[in-house]
Amino acid sequence: MSDLKRMRGDTYADEFIIKSPVTGQPINITGYSFKLTVDTNKDPVDDTTNVYSLNGVIVDAANGRVEFSPSDVQADQIGKFYYDVQMLDGSGRKRTIVKAKYEFTQDITKT
Repeated sequence: MSDLKRMRGDTYADEFIIKSPVTGQPINITGYSFKLTVDTNKDPVDDTTNVYSLNGVIVDAANGRVEFSPSDVQADQIGKFYYDVQMLDGSGRKRTIVKAKYEFTQDITKT
């Protein structure tokens, strides 16, 4: 889990596999929730510079797989941004599992 790059307009999912920081093995994320937020600033002081936020969709809880799919409007970006993903476990504990760069590059096809 690190820097993400995508083409402007692409709405495919960014997939993450949530792993134990101790064992490095995927963890069961049944009952968890996830949020990915994209921002223009690396360390924003509030949410006024957020580009968008997405709720994660768990696609395989037993193997720690969660996806985030931007809409057409959210994917209509060009530039360098930053993102993080927060995880809320079944006990209500929050953890930022990744913070990195998120880049949208210009595409050729505009439909």
